[in-house]
Amino acid sequence: MKQLFIFAIAMILFVSAKGQEEWQNIPASHPSIQYMGRVELQDNKAMFNWPGVVISARFTGSELGIRIKGGSRNYFNVWVDDRQEKVLHAVNDTVWWYPEYLERGEHKLRLVKRTEADMGMAVFSGIYIGKKESLLMPVPLPERKILFIGNSITCGYGAEGKDKTESFLPETENCEKSYATIIARAFGAQYQLISHSGLGMVRNYGDKQRLSVKIKPMPARLEYLFDKDSTKQFNLNLFKPDAVVINLGTNDFSTQPFPYENDFTEAGVKLIQKIRSSFPGVKVFCITGPMINEPCYSYTKKIVESVRTEMNTSDIIFVGVPKDLLNTGSDLGSDWHPSYKGQIKVTKLILPVISTVLDWNYVSDELK
Repeated sequence: MKQLFIFAIAMILFVSAKGQEEWQNIPASHPSIQYMGRVELQDNKAMFNWPGVVISARFTGSELGIRIKGGSRNYFNVWVDDRQEKVLHAVNDTVWWYPEYLERGEHKLRLVKRTEADMGMAVFSGIYIGKKESLLMPVPLPERKILFIGNSITCGYGAEGKDKTESFLPETENCEKSYATIIARAFGAQYQLISHSGLGMVRNYGDKQRLSVKIKPMPARLEYLFDKDSTKQFNLNLFKPDAVVINLGTNDFSTQPFPYENDFTEAGVKLIQKIRSSFPGVKVFCITGPMINEPCYSYTKKIVESVRTEMNTSDIIFVGVPKDLLNTGSDLGSDWHPSYKGQIKVTKLILPVISTVLDWNYVSDELK
């Protein structure tokens, strides 16, 4: 694995090792700390658990500390000035110091939650910079916005796994190597990942029933502030996407008994109706694959055709990713999920369709 894993050590007095008088603590609530994704700010802390939440800051100085708690299963990508990422694993409430030398002057931080909600809640308390340094106003987020609703493929589950026979470990999940974030980067767009491994449109992976009731499938979570928590709602007006990409169905049809066609298609139609009522005029892309084929492929296409007819619109688009797109060698990571290489292949198939429909140009060194 190319990333360098940094296992941070909890500090009871946080900055005592550095000399507290030398540093200023910038709390998570500071207006110059920028968030992309669903975050709750409370008591000068930021709480979040969806994958792909991004925390950004611009600062001056040669050193940087990040105070965060992620538990034993969460991992975070740390980017400073777009250098090769460092992977932060903060089990306890920790101040983690960026390990590389920074020249004096202006720098930019991007902290990304690379793991999904099953790995736990993250609590970000702020950053430390030199006493005489400055936190600068953030660069505005891109105007383009894409909302992704999906499952393990969208989460980047096992994208850094060695091969298909390797069992999943949290450290092999990296949402920044998912087709979703690759697409967002290519378009220079903001994104939200409303995704959770094992969940489907109406039936979750391995459920003995045709319809999952105990654990709610993905459509119910569209308005959750925190995944797995129905008590707190996210205001959808805070993130109005230009496009919504739905990749559901893999888990519904991964094991028997399959859901009935009517149950699956009705749920898909209702989800698109909810999206279109919340975001009038938004383009909706319904993706099938690359880990599933029939009957999911036909049912999803039926959902699209049904909504297009009902709403008299061409803004609902079907994109079928064939199972044969990925080879069973280097294209697969943990538990037969797409590796980063496989995710690139998926992106190359989906991206031109979205580009044509939205009339957006894209640039990506990753896809060369």
